[in-house]
Amino acid sequence: MTGDGPETESDVPSIDHVAVAVPDLEQAAAFYRNAFGAIVDDPVEVSEHAIRIAIVHFANVSLELMQPLTSDSPVGRFLARHPKGGLHHISLTTREAAAAFAAATDRGLNPLTEPRTGYHGRQLFFLDPKSTFGTMIEIEEKAAHSETAYCSRRRQHERE
Repeated sequence: MTGDGPETESDVPSIDHVAVAVPDLEQAAAFYRNAFGAIVDDPVEVSEHAIRIAIVHFANVSLELMQPLTSDSPVGRFLARHPKGGLHHISLTTREAAAAFAAATDRGLNPLTEPRTGYHGRQLFFLDPKSTFGTMIEIEEKAAHSETAYCSRRRQHERE
């Protein structure tokens, strides 16, 4: 996300994951496991964001299932508006979060947060859905390798 558009094909972001807010993490994980045969990681508590997450691995993309720990967290407030759950955000990759943040701001995309370190150790920020056709977008630095972190976990699980 620099300049007026991608300078090279490698500058075009890829989808790292799609995040889905759910009222019951275990029930949602079991659904994806049983209905589609997906590999689902064990839940992890991310206390600084007041959520529990589980990653659902598919061949080419992963879902991040998120259950709020509190009703006043961002995901808790989302579930108050959408009690059955639903699409929370799409995560796109970038080479450098700080440069992507500056470019997004220059383009009028209204970042909701400054770049910060996510639970996985990579820099990220969110764009206001009012500036992205109603969909919250997370911009996240690419993993150190060519695959998304989530898809590489699936491949690791397949080798075990």
